Amino acid sequence: MIDFLALALYCVLMGSTPGPNNVMLTASGVHYGFARTIPHMLGIACGHILQVLATCLSLGELFLRYPEVQTLLKVAGFLYLIYLSYRIVGSKVASGKKNGGRPLYFIEAVLFQFVNPKAWVFVSTVAVLFLPQERESLLVVASVIALTAGIVVIPCIALWAGFGQALQRFLQRPKAMRVFNISIALALVATAIYLLF
Repeated sequence: MIDFLALALYCVLMGSTPGPNNVMLTASGVHYGFARTIPHMLGIACGHILQVLATCLSLGELFLRYPEVQTLLKVAGFLYLIYLSYRIVGSKVASGKKNGGRPLYFIEAVLFQFVNPKAWVFVSTVAVLFLPQERESLLVVASVIALTAGIVVIPCIALWAGFGQALQRFLQRPKAMRVFNISIALALVATAIYLLF
């Protein structure tokens, strides 16, 4: 039997705390607004659903047998976060003009979850804590857990994108935006280093 209240509370906790997804959503909210960040948010939720399913159905066993696969994913996530930090610092800052870049596409956000170390901690813990021992209908139970995790996380991450959009009016000056971009980039680098080591 799945403890839905405990599962939902855990998903709220993990979805609300700082990490690569939420740092990037804040930056996207600042630069592109809430509406243009929605595909990024939905990509995160769908990525979590796919990860939880994969973990519950066998990926966890793969990581136990071949820990180097998980290490490889960690390193790939670390490098991608460093790359994103570089892109954020290099963002054009122009008063009164929209940033020339674009937010992450849906599929990019889905794929990012598979190299995001915090996302792996989230989904592997969900699988370990909430997958019942009686596994006659593993696919059904794993699907229910995955959908619950994906749905519960959406309002949590939406707060970060909304926070970013709320910051827009305070970051109208190029210097303020530059300080914000550097701060976000440093937060991503710090997160990458923490999650790698």
